[in-house]
Amino acid sequence: MGLAPDSLPRWRRRLTTRFGREGIGAPAHRTVERFVADPVRALEIGSALLGLVVLMAAFVPAAPLGVDRSWSDAMDDIRTHLLTRLALFLNWLGRLPGSLTAIAIIGLLLLAQRRLLALATFALVEILAPLFSSILKALVGRPRPPDGLVHPVGSSFPSGHVTYAGATCIALVLLFTSPGPARRWWWPLALLGIAAMAWSRTYLQVHWLSDVVGGAFLGIGVALVGFAVAQRASGPRAADFPA
Repeated sequence: MGLAPDSLPRWRRRLTTRFGREGIGAPAHRTVERFVADPVRALEIGSALLGLVVLMAAFVPAAPLGVDRSWSDAMDDIRTHLLTRLALFLNWLGRLPGSLTAIAIIGLLLLAQRRLLALATFALVEILAPLFSSILKALVGRPRPPDGLVHPVGSSFPSGHVTYAGATCIALVLLFTSPGPARRWWWPLALLGIAAMAWSRTYLQVHWLSDVVGGAFLGIGVALVGFAVAQRASGPRAADFPA
């Protein structure tokens, strides 16, 4: 039979108040991050996308495909001052000043919420996505389209800007919305952000259409695999969560 709190010694009451009835050695309560409803399915989808990127890297020709040329010509035909300004803004957003600012803001929000697992996973995704993109660029060595409106360095496949957009837009949904029916309204916004960045790279004539498709697959795949692995490694499986 336990003693009433008022009958405990003063030092014991202090420890009970601070650490709970179980005392110092009791395991601390831990909030399990739930990024995805089904980590196994997210892992399968992410892995499939990464596999497609590898296949594209292995078989994409140095010369543009027919669809690449057609899309590039269409981007030339719709060129206006307003669209050029928008594309240049997205170009800045995907470069180090813009991308680093966005990543820092997201990281500070997670740190303020003391979501250390989410912060670590997000940081890892944002490190691995551009790393894999740079490795593939070096291995594939595909030339960029001629006469670009801006002059980035490196080869063309895959698009680094779109890789960043894919990883970050998917991460935002996984980090700041809960799995369930309400999340489905956020996926179109994430895909719209990725598509906008992909459009800007082809509009600026610095990537072929197949480059931005590969970049989108790479960024989305890294994000899905990273957050699914983090969730499975840190807490109960999806089946342990209520529907």
